[in-house]
Parts: sequence; C-alpha cells; structure tokens
Amino acid sequence: MLSYYNGKKVIIFGGTGFIGNHLVNSLCKQSCQIEIISRNPQKKKKKFFSGEPGQVSINHISDFSEKKIEHILKGADIVINLIGILYETKNSKFKKVHVEIPRTIAKVTKKVGIDTFIHLSALKVEKSRFSDYANSKYQGENEIKSIFPSAIILKPSVVFGKGDNFTNLFSKISSFSPALPMIGTPRISFKNYFPSIDFNFKVKFQPLYVGDLVNFLILSSQKKGKSFELAGPYIKSFDQIYDVILQAKNRKRIYFPLPFFLAKPIAFLSRFLPEPIITSDQLKLLTVDSVSMQGLKNLSMYIKNPKSMEVIVGSYL
Repeated sequence: MLSYYNGKKVIIFGGTGFIGNHLVNSLCKQSCQIEIISRNPQKKKKKFFSGEPGQVSINHISDFSEKKIEHILKGADIVINLIGILYETKNSKFKKVHVEIPRTIAKVTKKVGIDTFIHLSALKVEKSRFSDYANSKYQGENEIKSIFPSAIILKPSVVFGKGDNFTNLFSKISSFSPALPMIGTPRISFKNYFPSIDFNFKVKFQPLYVGDLVNFLILSSQKKGKSFELAGPYIKSFDQIYDVILQAKNRKRIYFPLPFFLAKPIAFLSRFLPEPIITSDQLKLLTVDSVSMQGLKNLSMYIKNPKSMEVIVGSYL
C-alpha cells in the first residue's frame, strides 16, 4: 500500500504545521515529490525535512484564488489539505480557513482531474454546535463532500506528539505552576433555579499519536469517498493526561477543579495574549467528549499497535 505514493507528486496544503511536519517526513521515505503550500512565511524559514535533495519544496502563498490554486496543482497526483487554526486572529478567521479555502481547493482539484483528495477535519465537530471552530470544521466537511464526493476525510481526536500544542503546553505550564486545572470539573448546571453539581464529571479525550495518524493517512489513501473517525487506544481525562506528562518530567503538581463558569473569565483574558492558553470557543468544545470507539476500530484497520501516551510522551517532552 505504501507504494501508492511512489512516483507521484503530492501537494500538501498546511504542510508546515505540527501534523504536516510529521506527514512530510513520513512521505520522504517514499519515492514521491512533495510540494508544501504554506500560509505562514515565517514557518518556511524554520522547517527542515528528511527527504532527498530537491524532494521537498515549500511555497508560501496568501492568494487562495481558483486561478492561483489551479496553477499550483499542475502535474499533481495527490492533494492533501491540513490547513487549520485553533483560534481566530485579526487576519485568520475560522470561516476563511476551514470553509472557504478547503472549498476552493476541492473545487479546483476536481476541475483539473486529480482523483485523490484527502482532508483533515476533527472528531465530533458535528456535536459541538455551539463552537465556532466546530461549526466551521463541520461546514468545511460538508462543502467538500458536495463538491468532491470521492474525497477522504479524516476526523481525529486530540493529536499528541513532538511539536504538538497539547502535551507541550501542559508541560510548559507545569514547569512554573504548582497546580494544574481540571477544566470543566465539577459540572454545574441549574434546574428550576437550583444548582446541580456533578463532582464525578470529567472532560474526556482519546488521544491519538501523530505517527499513527500520518501512517493511517498514507495507508488509507485509496479509500475514496470514505470518512474516518480516528482515536487512540485509551480514553483519558485531564488528570490522567497530567499524570502521564508529570511522570515523564519527574514532577509532582496539585490538580484543582475549574468549572466552566470560572474558566470563562480566564479564557476571556487569555484572548489578549499573543498565543492564548485557552479561548472561550475552546471551552465550548470541551463540553463534548472527544472520544470514539469506532475511531479506534478504524485506526486498527491499518495500525496494528496504536501508541499510547505512556509509551510516547517521555520520548519528546
């Protein structure tokens, strides 16, 4: 199955990000030509890939018009879209990044006759309807399905690995903070104006190793018209994730409850930081568990021994 990429030209939109970096280095082991399309000119200066001389090229663009993309896709055999943002900035909005750009890429890919188009979305975005991030991701999926029915759509849970913005963020916080927040715990709701408190509630994730994700992407590249939920081998709450990180760093910290209503003002103030720790929109995402047993079954079709956080985290933190 790996030979599917041999001799082909692969265009990767968003290939300089966390997942893109791992995907490109995996594809460098194939006999394929890789062109990365990046929206961020600064990332072009920082990236070094493991391919043969001339195997990987990086093209920075700010123009995502149909004409520009059609020029980029000349001679391509496979198109992969990894473009995404976790929070909005003045010049980068969810609708533009998750809906309009993927729609244009899908439209042009179809127009020029390329038959392999792979799009990265996220797990359970159809359930997180109060989140602007989730709504834009879900709308982007639907746009692609209507334009390019044979597209392959991957929907992973939270992804961890070297260079991620998940385990690395909590590791950094634990380096200076004596305590870590259990966001969303306890869950407080109101019934007939009286508070109902669930002290057992915990936000849940099913963390997926980035190496397993990119290997699945490569191995499933001929499953045209399929959407795959993807998730790792174990379901974890914030405290269990912290346990793994702190053990890897040989640290001990206190965990404290941070219900959503107390997290909201923190998220509001965080928006003024150059890189927000958490946003109000991300708090809305956390109201829906990012778990899927079907996602683990899907992953296991090609990945026989999915890596857990316990096995991997200590190798890069």
